[in-house]
Amino acid sequence: MNDDQRDPPVQPNGLWVTWLQVVTILVIAYALLLVVAGSLAGTMFARLGFGPPDAIDTSEVREYLRLPYMVLGAVLAGWGLLMLQIVRGPLRAGARWAPSLLAQSVALWFVLDTGMSVVLGYPTHALFNVPFAIRSEEHTSELQSHSDLVCRLLLEKK
Repeated sequence: MNDDQRDPPVQPNGLWVTWLQVVTILVIAYALLLVVAGSLAGTMFARLGFGPPDAIDTSEVREYLRLPYMVLGAVLAGWGLLMLQIVRGPLRAGARWAPSLLAQSVALWFVLDTGMSVVLGYPTHALFNVPFAIRSEEHTSELQSHSDLVCRLLLEKK
């Protein structure tokens, strides 16, 4: 018997589900922009302070960066669609595993993206992630059962 059969569904806050849908749709839109207009996305990255340093910012570098932007966009679009379907389906329906899955995926993204940003010398990018991760964690923890929350807190203390 799985957890969904033993425990009653957890009804998420409607505002939280709406917020997740909006954010996920925006991520998908941005991902598609990366795929079809990587150079425009590169300009957006540069304005946020994440573009290539001036010393190597040449037309050849910008042209090359279209490939990684396209690949990143394709991956983001695919995962964004999956997350949107989880939010619209199992999370909205109260499946007990859905909040935990969303929290784990945000935590994995945050640790990898923020950690590597610091390691590679881009602390501004790491700081850019913090407000999103904190906000996501606040809402996700509202949806988790007490036992999930206790397990997560114990793992964080390690």
